[in-house]
Amino acid sequence: MVSLTAPYVSGFLAFREVPFLLELVQQLREKEPGLMPQVLLVDGNGVLHHRGFGVACHLGVLTDLPCVGVAKKLLQVDGLENNALHKEKLSGAYMEQLLNKNLL
Repeated sequence: MVSLTAPYVSGFLAFREVPFLLELVQQLREKEPGLMPQVLLVDGNGVLHHRGFGVACHLGVLTDLPCVGVAKKLLQVDGLENNALHKEKLSGAYMEQLLNKNLL
């Protein structure tokens, strides 16, 4: 079990969660080096963080492992949209329309 001492502050998840994640990776590296992953999937943003450096980036730098941020929400980032039109563009129906028009 992990005891978190820092409060949750939106946008600063790395400062709360990276210390115990780093400790787990270091323990795995020491005790079972044959089980070290080639990449880590992290529950949070990476470069799509609104400051460009989320929890996945922090963990990647500290562990020297590639990390992919797999966030539950898309934060507001320049050039990316989180609205109905964007969601429609991601839908299979929209992609099918583009394929039918030979646009993809």
